[in-house]
Amino acid sequence: MASARSSELASRATAIYEQKLRGQLESTHRDDFVAIEPESGDFFLGKTLSEAIQAARTAHPACLPFALRVGHTSTVELGALSR
Repeated sequence: MASARSSELASRATAIYEQKLRGQLESTHRDDFVAIEPESGDFFLGKTLSEAIQAARTAHPACLPFALRVGHTSTVELGALSR
């Protein structure tokens, strides 16, 4: 279960994405990852989740970023492919 701090972070970052970034990013960066630092509103793009998170952590080492996949309802998919 997520902590209250994690839930707040996720809510704030998701609000930033929905209100400020979705329209800007979905047409030009679909399928990329975006890490959002909700205190500042800064965001960082990467072709991989690791790239986006690393860019955010480099710019804001004391903060915890929240990541989303641009144009998707979930950040990552887990599971097996059936053949």
